[in-house]
Amino acid sequence: MLITETPIEVRYPDCDPMGIVHHAVYVVWYEIARMDFFKKMGFSYTDMNALGINPPMVDLHVQYFSTAKYPQDLTIKTSIKSYAKNKIELQYETWAEGSEKPINTAVTFHIWTGPDMRAYNMEEKLPDVYAKIKAAADI
Repeated sequence: MLITETPIEVRYPDCDPMGIVHHAVYVVWYEIARMDFFKKMGFSYTDMNALGINPPMVDLHVQYFSTAKYPQDLTIKTSIKSYAKNKIELQYETWAEGSEKPINTAVTFHIWTGPDMRAYNMEEKLPDVYAKIKAAADI
């Protein structure tokens, strides 16, 4: 199973006046982690764009357990929760340096779409990429 670790440095503009990271910033960080995950899996966003393939997010579930603050170094661990020929679900854990448990977790659900923005069967149309997804998900 592929689990990527993406470093995130909390920036001052990510925070409210109390120095606590605003909840909406995590969604941007998940996108950064997702891009890193796909790149390390061998199918980067650049590769997707060249083929007209997109994984639009259709669902997001986030649980917050504690806060992140400025200045702080974080790591987002990303892996595949589930996949099928036309969809993929990724899971994320955000870790603060030195923490014993994640400060939050999330799951994003994506549908693969092709150049026409319709559902795209990755197994049929890009079997080599589907094999990479399968390999990244398998234990």
